[in-house]
Amino acid sequence: MSKTTVGLVLVSHSRALAEATRKLATQMTGDAVIIECAAGVGEAGEELGTDAMAIVAALERAAGAQGAVVLMDLGSALLSAETALELVDASIAAKTRLSSGPFVEGAVAAAVRAAGGGSLDEVAAEARRGLVAKEEQLGEAAPAPVPVEKTAENETWEDAEIVDPHGLHARPAARIVSRASQFDAKITVENRTNGKGPRTTDSVIALAGLGARCGHVLRIAATGREAEAAVRALAALVREAGTKDAPPPQATAEATKGRGIPIAAGVAVGPCVRLQRATLRLSDHSVDDPAAELEKLTAALDRVEREIRSAFGRDDMATMHGALLRDPVILRTARELVTESRHNAAIAYHSGVNRAAEALASADDPYMRARVADLRDIELAVLRALGAAPAVALPEGPPAILLADELLPSEAARLDPARVLGVVDLRGGPTSHAAILLRGAGIPAVFGAAALLQDLPESPARLGLDGGTGEVWIDPAPAITAALERRRAEERAARLSAATFHGKVTIPSGPTVELWANAASPLEARAAKEAGAFGIGLLRTEMFFLDRSDAPGEDEQADLYAEVLAAFPGAPIVIRTLDAGGDKRLPWLHVPPEENPYLGLRGIRLSLDRPDLLETQLRAILRAGRGRDVRIMIPMVSTASEIEATKAILARAANALDAAGKPHLWPVPLGIMVEVPAAALLAERLTPHVDFFSIGTNDLTQYTLAAERGHPRLAALADAGHPAVLDLVGRVVKAGQAAGRAVSVCGEAAADPKLAATFVGLGITRLSMGPAAIARVRAALAEEATRPPETPKETGPAAARR
Repeated sequence: MSKTTVGLVLVSHSRALAEATRKLATQMTGDAVIIECAAGVGEAGEELGTDAMAIVAALERAAGAQGAVVLMDLGSALLSAETALELVDASIAAKTRLSSGPFVEGAVAAAVRAAGGGSLDEVAAEARRGLVAKEEQLGEAAPAPVPVEKTAENETWEDAEIVDPHGLHARPAARIVSRASQFDAKITVENRTNGKGPRTTDSVIALAGLGARCGHVLRIAATGREAEAAVRALAALVREAGTKDAPPPQATAEATKGRGIPIAAGVAVGPCVRLQRATLRLSDHSVDDPAAELEKLTAALDRVEREIRSAFGRDDMATMHGALLRDPVILRTARELVTESRHNAAIAYHSGVNRAAEALASADDPYMRARVADLRDIELAVLRALGAAPAVALPEGPPAILLADELLPSEAARLDPARVLGVVDLRGGPTSHAAILLRGAGIPAVFGAAALLQDLPESPARLGLDGGTGEVWIDPAPAITAALERRRAEERAARLSAATFHGKVTIPSGPTVELWANAASPLEARAAKEAGAFGIGLLRTEMFFLDRSDAPGEDEQADLYAEVLAAFPGAPIVIRTLDAGGDKRLPWLHVPPEENPYLGLRGIRLSLDRPDLLETQLRAILRAGRGRDVRIMIPMVSTASEIEATKAILARAANALDAAGKPHLWPVPLGIMVEVPAAALLAERLTPHVDFFSIGTNDLTQYTLAAERGHPRLAALADAGHPAVLDLVGRVVKAGQAAGRAVSVCGEAAADPKLAATFVGLGITRLSMGPAAIARVRAALAEEATRPPETPKETGPAAARR
């Protein structure tokens, strides 16, 4: 056989049919054309069905320099072939054509054309015309060809450079999948830098095959009713993915001789307990009612999705796990096995996960390869829901060091720091979500320690570890044990000191500054409490409206807000109303495309344009806030009339709750975000209408300097310390002080220790930031407080900045 001609792949549910068709075609062509069969399932293909991985292998054998044409016998064979194209190497997928031609006649016609030196498109066309001779012989007129739209004329596309230092790894990929699903458009992503793709945007597994790294340029292309909006939104998402997805510095470390990978700082020493997992209870029994089995699988997926939201809230980790749970690469395989081969739901989903895991394990990106553990974790949850896996039982007993083969995220999330002194993981890596959760829980951990314990016949009686260096001690000597216990006591004393921090820093002969936190989920609210935040200065409610096809109702919103409030009991919480529009588009709102959405219908403008949506949200906030210190804040305010219109809807919401007999918070403080220069310039006139101001430095900076904050060539203008911006901040502070209105800063600049001190110098006494920034801002302000006062040479914002 020769690889200089176009090859053929025959995908059939019947191995016998495919082999007979190949034999018929080779009688016409001899060995001139490579014809591969991907047919049947089971060890020898003896059962009816199709296998996407078998198609991948067949394509790798058949697609030489000229490519390959794939013929399929039934509809579900097409699904398997489409899945194979998502899994096979991009260079092969690019020169593969799926043919709608008749299976037997098309295969013979295509083989003859390929043997004659036909091109890939010519062979594919010949396969489609496989019935022409039979139709002519019987005198049947061939159906008129269906007109096909020319993609080049209707396609909208935009190139976007990846700025995330870790490339398009799992969480930004999951956000792309989630956001893309909201548009009425067919969307693909192609890596223009390495030539991989295009890939559909419905699968994290498929996007893993792009090998997209920092600096690579992705082309987002779409056709359909909302193609333009989809392309614009996804391109912005690619450009914005950044530091919030990056692991901490120690996550880039590798195992070295005599040490594992340092994962979570801290030392521990104590008895060793090995994590034991029960084996799966998978059965290969067939089912009589495939439809009922698919319903069972759907119910299991719904249950696990609820568990994911309960464990992770609605942050990026939840989005990524949810995308993997229902990834089309997995579900197409599972549904095909249930429908065509009558496999039970558990074994079908297990098979789908196996194929997806193979795709992730072969990805170029180590972050994507690390997602295999997440995939296995999700698989276990689904199998538990289907009754095919036992519940995870962590060891009981006194505080100990946990030794795990590879800790799963759900297991890490359930570890109690009071019982688990530390974790030694044999196989896990620094980018696993188990590692992220351990760091968040403050449990010292060392991963990748297999080489350190490989010669031990069984688990050691005691272990010691240093999560900052990767050192592990097996049955440590008394002197080492004493040293580790002493260091652990010192670390505990330092944590207790941090635990006594209640969000206030007092500057001698100066103000007392409150450090608040920004949050978008219960998980972040808990992190804020642990960091010692005074309260939540900005709860971003738009995160509850994303990744769905419609708006959450009043009851659902009330439950979501209550979950955040419960995570930070007793603290003041500022809840911002829906801040959609601009870069945060909600397709279900059906906002017409805008030439410049950043200056269009966004923030409170959009909410007032949809008063029913705003009133529903306000009723939910009032219900969740009953008995709590909740304040409401409205974004993107430019005029006093917007504030008064919001107050009228707020009063209507309270009256409606009274009429319905639903307990709620009332009255409630109402403040505004100062993001538009007009609001800053008119702050003195706005004070009678508001209870507080909160300055959003991100938008205020971009609007003041007329420089889009995400523009890669305008980064130098994204400076919240610019004198013009500081002048506007000073105006708001002056107006707030004169009228007795609190003024805070809640933009990213508040997390910058130098700018934080600048804002305090301007009179700001409330700073709201990400929970992780509180410690460093606290330290910077404390250090600032110890410096001797200097005689300023000038006054105003410039002097304050110095």
